[in-house]
Amino acid sequence: MNKKLLTATGYFYLMSYALVVTTIGPCNKPISDTFGINERAMGLLISAHYAGFIITTIYAGYLVEKIGLKPVMVGSIFLLGITLIGFGMSWSAPVLFIMMFFTGVGGGAVESAINALISSVHSETRVYSLNMLHMFFGVGAFIWPVIAGSILKNGTSWQTLYIIIGIFSLFMGLVMFIQKFPEVTFGEKVSFRDTLSMMRIPSVVVIGGVVALYVGGEIGINAWIVRYFDREVLNGVPFSHTLKFGVGAHVLAFTLTSGIFQSLYWFTMTVGRFFVTFTAKSVPDYLLLRVLTLGSAICAIATFIVRDAVSASIFLGLTGFFFSGIFATAIATGGNRFPDKLGQISGIIICFSGIGNVVLNAAIGEVAQRAGNIRAGMLFASAILVGMTICAFAVKKQPKVSGAS
Repeated sequence: MNKKLLTATGYFYLMSYALVVTTIGPCNKPISDTFGINERAMGLLISAHYAGFIITTIYAGYLVEKIGLKPVMVGSIFLLGITLIGFGMSWSAPVLFIMMFFTGVGGGAVESAINALISSVHSETRVYSLNMLHMFFGVGAFIWPVIAGSILKNGTSWQTLYIIIGIFSLFMGLVMFIQKFPEVTFGEKVSFRDTLSMMRIPSVVVIGGVVALYVGGEIGINAWIVRYFDREVLNGVPFSHTLKFGVGAHVLAFTLTSGIFQSLYWFTMTVGRFFVTFTAKSVPDYLLLRVLTLGSAICAIATFIVRDAVSASIFLGLTGFFFSGIFATAIATGGNRFPDKLGQISGIIICFSGIGNVVLNAAIGEVAQRAGNIRAGMLFASAILVGMTICAFAVKKQPKVSGAS
């Protein structure tokens, strides 16, 4: 096994997986317009993805322990690619929802496997390495919304975007397939009942609560921020600015759209991950988690209270910055407390993220629909981060005996 090459491949794949997660931002309104669905239905569409996500995060950790990382990783990447293509080719709203569900099935297994892989390969620097992994995700996440927004502005359909991302995912599946993964070492027999039992351990529930509420807020903001700025902050006049570059006798034009706000969100999150990656080497995981959750909750609420674009952008950027290390630190915190069950704990914590996304994204759409404005949905997304912070403060210092709850 080439540890450096496998790590680099894993980092690059999660960077490309960011395209899957962020494309819903600039495509939110185009998808809604194509099928004539309202805010409530869009919230449910996002929830459909994470319903599939939950199923495989429960089973993925179990499968990683049973058959190894490689079969789970490669199989899930191929499934994700096929269903992304199917999503882009959907001819009706029911088919759209079905395809979205199965992109979640593939995505859930991908996230469980990639986090377990990095945790396993870098067991001595787990917090650092997982934050580095998610820093790469952030790079893809902040670059893509600007590019996707420009592509859509220039006439490419949202369907084409999803098909292209699906084809690229299939390519990455082949790249992963030719890599040599760590050998599977079967220690104590793992049963699905053991996985369910772990989900009832208090420390797992608390860490899971942090992740569930965090991702509900993070993905909710990610999915709606472009439409929020267009409708609520810019008063229905979408942002558009064309940049022109002279290259010899040719002039290249690139149009910036409101996707730039989504990119700002992920850019500051990526910058934050850079700092958190190195801070994590000297700050205990539970203290780091408390600082990040408290800061993000305060800034998110401020983002959707202020009315002008400049102030909203500043607080949005700060929200992304504090969001930066929450997910990876939570995964690492679980891994540090259950080092002998990395596949299971990674799958369980990510499963909590799926639960949060299913319930809270549907709720965000429902609140926006009932209130008649997206601001109300975003304030709801921000308010749930207070609960996340409470859960983070309930996470205790790592016990001296590994595996204790």
